[in-house]
Amino acid sequence: MGRLLRVLIVEDVERDAVLLVRELGRGGFDVAFERVETAEALSIALDRQAWDIIVSDYTLPTFGAPQALALVKERRIEIPFIIVSGTVDEETAVGAIRAGAHDFMAKGRLARLVPAIERELAEAALRAERSRLEQQLVISDRMASVGTLAAGVAHEINNPLCALMGNLEFVADDLDQLIQDIRALAPLGGPLARLVEIQRPLNEARDAAERVRAIVKDLKAFSRSDEETRGPVDVHRVIESTIRMAYNEIRHHARLVKVYGDVPLVEGNEARLSQVFLNLLVNAAHALPEGQADRNEIRVETKKRGDDRVVVEVKDTGAGIAAQALPRIFDPFFTTKPIGVGTGLGLAICHRIVTALGGEMEAESQPGAGTAIRAIFKVATGKAVEPEVRPWVAARRRGKILLVDDEAVLGATVQRMLASAHDVVCLTSAREALERILQGERFDIVLCDLMMPDVTGMDLHLALSQEAPDQAEKMAFMTGGAFTSRAHDFLDRVRTPCIEKPFNSESLLSFVNALLQ
Repeated sequence: MGRLLRVLIVEDVERDAVLLVRELGRGGFDVAFERVETAEALSIALDRQAWDIIVSDYTLPTFGAPQALALVKERRIEIPFIIVSGTVDEETAVGAIRAGAHDFMAKGRLARLVPAIERELAEAALRAERSRLEQQLVISDRMASVGTLAAGVAHEINNPLCALMGNLEFVADDLDQLIQDIRALAPLGGPLARLVEIQRPLNEARDAAERVRAIVKDLKAFSRSDEETRGPVDVHRVIESTIRMAYNEIRHHARLVKVYGDVPLVEGNEARLSQVFLNLLVNAAHALPEGQADRNEIRVETKKRGDDRVVVEVKDTGAGIAAQALPRIFDPFFTTKPIGVGTGLGLAICHRIVTALGGEMEAESQPGAGTAIRAIFKVATGKAVEPEVRPWVAARRRGKILLVDDEAVLGATVQRMLASAHDVVCLTSAREALERILQGERFDIVLCDLMMPDVTGMDLHLALSQEAPDQAEKMAFMTGGAFTSRAHDFLDRVRTPCIEKPFNSESLLSFVNALLQ
């Protein structure tokens, strides 16, 4: 048996097609071919299966090589196209090559056919490999860009969110105290009843702010740059986090049904798994018409497969995917969505992430019956690392604290949080903070924002390390998210105490009290 060669022959004379196939057989190929002689037949053949090469006569009664070549190029199919014609003149041959044909030869000189096909197959393989590498770079760049954007958005939201949550907490606590004071002096009714009514919308606002905080936390997890770090991951926790991010997209399209099995931890990375599940959920939502949520369903199911695999399946009740398109859905840039909707990279990114983690992906679809995409992961061998829970630390003494944050509203909020237990000097400029310290002023704690537009907290730490090392040792950072490589490297290297925004007054006070001890 020779090497299999799938040849699509554009030829109206059957005998000429047989001669071509015989020549290829003598050249060592095991030929599987189909002969077509119209544009419609060519389109059907291209849709039905993949071909290794197209060999076309130049002129047919109602069709020809120029039209066939144009049809192939219109479909953006990368396949060698060789013209074999009974009459060849130099001008025609040159024109065909310029139009995109890979070779042009006379029917009476088929000795060149086999070497030409071998050459074109080799060059096609090189082009495919180069394209694969370029697509891989595009995917990697996109993943990095999305992660950077998510981290930046999280950072920009966290600053005003911290001020919002802190001030809502301050007002709620003062309102509670005011109601208690009035209740001790007067019966229910009048101003007291009005104040009690105000408590409800205030508490609703605090709940809404807490929802925003959870979403921002999910964004930060999504954008984490430690994609090479692997360990045991709870898929249910990651799925829930991802659902919160995608819920606005989901709720306009479908009911969400969750069927969680008793599954073990998987080997992976939370940020990368979050990318996978987010893409799968958004894809499922886009497969369904908007505004018919009560009729449509997105089902997220987890289950074991054997003893060493965990399956996460996202299934929709949409229109499904055509059988000929299904094998290509994990290919970069392939999309079944309309032009302008989607890039064709979502499932390719999922496939890359899952396979890099030692897993695999499956797709099952029936036109009219929806689509199920399964991500299959290896079971982890270790235990998940639980987030550190800091115990409450009471104040042993009243400290003098220098607070540095470029956002005045946030600085005032933090000052209010700490004012009951500590004396706080609030500045909006790291330059001014450095000047005051260099002039001899000393603080028990220098609590500074990490990322600021002029002089950053990192710059202030470096300057203090050189000019006032005793105060550099007193530094601690507030951060809405370290979204630059410099910030990540700094925190890993310096190991300075750090508290993440948004925080409440209890966690901030405990953090500061612990530093004073």
